Amino acid sequence: MEEDNTINIQNSKENLSPDFDKITPWNSSGYPVQVNSIRYNQDYSLLTLGTSKGYKIFLTSNLLQAHEDTEAVKNLDDISIAMVYFKSSLVFFLPSRYNEVFTNSELIIFDDFYQKKIASFKDKSEELINFFLSKNIVLMVTLSRIIVVELFTFKIIDIIDNVNTMNKLNSFNFYDYIAYIKLNDKKNIYLKYYQSENHKIKSLIKKKFSSKFDFLQIISLSSCGNYLCTVSIFGNKIHIYDTKNEKLKYCMYLGASILVIEKIFFSEKKPNYLFVLKNENKFNIYKLPMKSQKENECVCNKYDDSKIGAENKKEGGFFGYFRRLSKNKDIWESHANGELDGQILFLDFDRNKNKDIIYINQNGEFIKYHFNKTHNGNILPYVRVQWM
Repeated sequence: MEEDNTINIQNSKENLSPDFDKITPWNSSGYPVQVNSIRYNQDYSLLTLGTSKGYKIFLTSNLLQAHEDTEAVKNLDDISIAMVYFKSSLVFFLPSRYNEVFTNSELIIFDDFYQKKIASFKDKSEELINFFLSKNIVLMVTLSRIIVVELFTFKIIDIIDNVNTMNKLNSFNFYDYIAYIKLNDKKNIYLKYYQSENHKIKSLIKKKFSSKFDFLQIISLSSCGNYLCTVSIFGNKIHIYDTKNEKLKYCMYLGASILVIEKIFFSEKKPNYLFVLKNENKFNIYKLPMKSQKENECVCNKYDDSKIGAENKKEGGFFGYFRRLSKNKDIWESHANGELDGQILFLDFDRNKNKDIIYINQNGEFIKYHFNKTHNGNILPYVRVQWM
């Protein structure tokens, strides 16, 4: 590896994660590609890139490329989204609208070992805009519905119609959970869990949550499906529900200001860490208290959204207004905050450390941030690697 490909931002190299101490950057193998998407596989061991010339697969532990660049893969042309099934040779991908080999109305299953297409799913009525592989099912997303297919039999087991799929109002995870909002439905969140046995779908568990917010800006499931997060239309109020008992677990008020929440997710290792990416790539990481507040207690609805903008800046930003009116001065303290560079292609908590954030931007840069309270809660650059 060339020395200038990896830049150590911190003063001491002893603090570097062993996985990232000897990183091999992405070698473009003599042909330029554009990255369209980046996805984990189901056990988070591989990253699959959908590119303008086929796909690329990397180990998440050290970013080594896990397969060879072949002419057969390059000839797959422009791929919108690609994902490997566990550690197998099966690669599921969705062609982009610029693909000259496949139509973007079909989901392709390609065998990387035999270098050939082995199956495909097609939806004749609508264009496929997204897909998701869980443990036992394939979720195919169109403009207005979600088609649920059993992974091993390729049988359609569910079709969810009239779904708001374009406005961050649906969420999937690797544990066969789906959360979604129906079109023209203001307050109800629908949750489905596809229970399986011996690779066969056994039953569907269905739940419906009634949100205390009149309109929702975004919803998000935790990785195991135990928490459901909802954000108000102005982005300044957050509710977190326990999906087992459908009770409100946490309530957060982020101040009297209008926010656009781009992404929100929980840490895999410790779900009491919540990452909130706001407009202009600014973010906060909140350390939620281990014990939740009193059951069904909502504090954020005490504040009137019609008065947004009237808050005095001297009161301290997001939490200043709330803390001044609260007896508990430490409630919802922000653990860390910062700003991400460039257009974000991939963003997640590090799967091995709950206090590391990793992301990949449009320029192919792999960036890892580490944060802790010994540095006044500020995000610190960790390792930056140029992939392209």
